[in-house]
Amino acid sequence: MNYRVLFIISTFILVIGFGGLFMLPNAEDNVPQNETAAASTETTTQPEVATKVITTATLNRDLTKGTLIQAEDYTLSELTVPETSPLLSNDLKSLLEAATVPTLQGFVATENIKAGSLLQPELLITPDDPRFILFSINPQQEVAYRVYIQSAEQYILDSVRSGDSVSVFSQQTDLAHRERDQGSLVKLADNLTVLQVKTFTAEENKNASEQKKDFLGYISLKVDAAMLKSFYSLDKQAKLIVLPTDAATKAINHRGMFIRQLRGKNNAN
Repeated sequence: MNYRVLFIISTFILVIGFGGLFMLPNAEDNVPQNETAAASTETTTQPEVATKVITTATLNRDLTKGTLIQAEDYTLSELTVPETSPLLSNDLKSLLEAATVPTLQGFVATENIKAGSLLQPELLITPDDPRFILFSINPQQEVAYRVYIQSAEQYILDSVRSGDSVSVFSQQTDLAHRERDQGSLVKLADNLTVLQVKTFTAEENKNASEQKKDFLGYISLKVDAAMLKSFYSLDKQAKLIVLPTDAATKAINHRGMFIRQLRGKNNAN
């Protein structure tokens, strides 16, 4: 083998050797890549945000101050929000859980509120709040009139809620035939708003006066001065009977049947 061939082979080997040295990965170049990968991992493993389930109410119509809220006035929604969400100020969950019935019906608005707004707890007063009566009536024109309920009318306490409408009747006794224990119903008022429904506790009954021991509770009605005057103008023997407005027609029909029955008995005598 001549020197020229050896020289070419040696040169080729040297070129390959130097090329390999330059193509080796640089450790310093790997550092930024490793840091980038670590940063990416930290981004994808951020800690979970604490959340809370809240209940909100959106108004379906405008409410004016002192309005008794009805079931159709609002729409309830249950939302899951971060514990830092501003919507927490509109959470009505605790307010609804504390109510006898989980509804806002019968609550009173303390301010004018626009349709589409979210209700806030501080803008609502419950029927059990001492301020409730003052906010729900016009003291210059209206009063809260209590009708006390005996055991025979317990259905009123069981079926009527704040915000409902009722009709009021006077039960007139047949003074000529007291032994028959019959009476006719005379309608005094229609569509009176129920402000409060109160059922006495055992302790309250125990401490009640003799005049109120026979009562199970009472309902408060919003009445104007003219209606109040008609109540006080009734005969002392008359008794006020309260019926839900949708049952008033049945009560009127019952009264008519009783009158015909009474006349028949009187004619027979």
